[in-house]
Amino acid sequence: MSDTAPAPHRPLARWVARLGIAGSEPGTHRVTGPVNDGAERTDARALPLFQDPAWRRTSVNAGRDDGPAGRTLALQHPGHGTVYAELDDYGCPLRVSAEGTDLIARIEQGWDAPPTGPDVLRVLGGESLDLRHALLHRLTVETDPPPALFHALPWADLDMVVGNVLTMLDETGPVRPPGRELRHWFTPAARRLAGPLAVLERGMREGREPAALRHEAASLMTGLLAAPSARIPPPTAQRLARLAERLSARDPLLRHTARVIGSRFHEPAAGRSPSLSLRLDPVLPAAARTTGASYRKAVRDELFEAKAEHTPGGRVRVTLTFPADTDEGVWAAVADDLVAPLFVRTADSEPRRLWIALRRRAGSLLGVLDLFAPPDRFELVADEPAVPFAALRTIPAVELLPSLRASSTATQRLWDAAATALPAGHSVSVALRLYREDVTG
Repeated sequence: MSDTAPAPHRPLARWVARLGIAGSEPGTHRVTGPVNDGAERTDARALPLFQDPAWRRTSVNAGRDDGPAGRTLALQHPGHGTVYAELDDYGCPLRVSAEGTDLIARIEQGWDAPPTGPDVLRVLGGESLDLRHALLHRLTVETDPPPALFHALPWADLDMVVGNVLTMLDETGPVRPPGRELRHWFTPAARRLAGPLAVLERGMREGREPAALRHEAASLMTGLLAAPSARIPPPTAQRLARLAERLSARDPLLRHTARVIGSRFHEPAAGRSPSLSLRLDPVLPAAARTTGASYRKAVRDELFEAKAEHTPGGRVRVTLTFPADTDEGVWAAVADDLVAPLFVRTADSEPRRLWIALRRRAGSLLGVLDLFAPPDRFELVADEPAVPFAALRTIPAVELLPSLRASSTATQRLWDAAATALPAGHSVSVALRLYREDVTG
C-alpha cells in the first residue's frame, strides 16, 4: 500500500482511548489515556494519528477504571505496539466478539463494497447495538452501503412499538411499555422514524391531547416518506405502511401521504405511485413560446391536487388543493392554521423546501405560491403532510423568507394571522419581521 492510499483501518466510534497493560491481570488492558488523546470534541476517525495505513484492526481484553474487562474493539500499530480501544457514547470500551472483529476487518478492507451475505447479517445481529450503530453510521456517512446491511439493526424492537400503536388505534386490547427504548439505533437506516414513532406510542399510552398526537403522526409520516425503503426489512416495511394507513383514518389530511408511503413500502408496489409530482422544463414548449400562452400541468390523487402554470415570463404559479372536510378525523388539525410543504428539486442542487399557507375556499383548502422557474429541468413535489404554523418553530426564520417572498398579499395575511397567536420569538414571527425589514429597507 502506498503512502498516499487511504488507511483502511480507522476508528468506527467517535471516541478512542490509549490502552495500557494492567499489571495484576496478565493479558488484560486498561483504558489509561484521555478520550481522543484530549481532543474529545474531534471525531476520532479524523485524527491525524489514524491516517497512517499501518494501523490494524484487532480486539483485546480491556476494561475501564475498576470496571470488568471484556473483548473490546481496538486498533493496533505494529510498528510501535500502541493500542487504542474504541469507546461507546458513555466512554466505555466498545464490546465485540472474535467473529465480529474479523467481520469488521473484512468490511474495512472493502469499505466501498462491503459483504452482505447471510453470515454477515448473522454476525452483525449478534453484536452490541453500539457497535452496529457505529459501523452503519460510518458506512452511511462515507459510502453508499448495500441496503441489506441495515437489516441487522434491531427491527424487532421497532416492530413491537408499531404493534402497540396499531393495537391502540384499533382498540383491540391493552398494551405494555416497550422493553427497550428505540433511541438513535435506527438513524443510519432512516432519520425521523424511530423518534416520532416512540413519542407517538408513549403519547397514546399516556392519553395526550389530539393536537400533540397529530403532530407526531405527521412527523412520522414525513420520516417514512424520506426513508430508503430497501433498508427496512419487508415485514417491518409492510407494518409501517399499515400504520400510515391507520393514522390517516385519524386525520384525512394524512391520507395522501399514507398512500405514497404504501406504494413505496408494499411489495410489490401496487400500480402507479400517487405522488403529487410535476416535472417541468425551464424552456416552455414551442406552442407556448409562439403563442405567448402559459403551459399548465396538473396531477391528482383523489381530493389532493397539485397544479403548475409556467408563464413565458419565467414564472411558475403553483396551486395546491387539499380536502377541507376533516371533521371525521379525531386528530384533525385546525384547517385555518395550516401550511403545506412543497419541494423544488433540480438535478444539480439540494432540494429546496417552501411552505404554502392554506385557506378555505369552495369546500377545499387552497394554497398558492408564485416562483421564478429554475434554470434547469425541475420537479415540484407536494407529498409531505400539511402542518400547523406552530410546527415551523424548528425551521430557521431565514429559511422561511423565500416562502414569504413567493406569497401573494392575501397569502401573507395568513402568515400574519398565524403569527399573532405565536410567541414573538417563533420562527414565523421572526421571518415576518425580517421580511418586512427587507421590503421596507
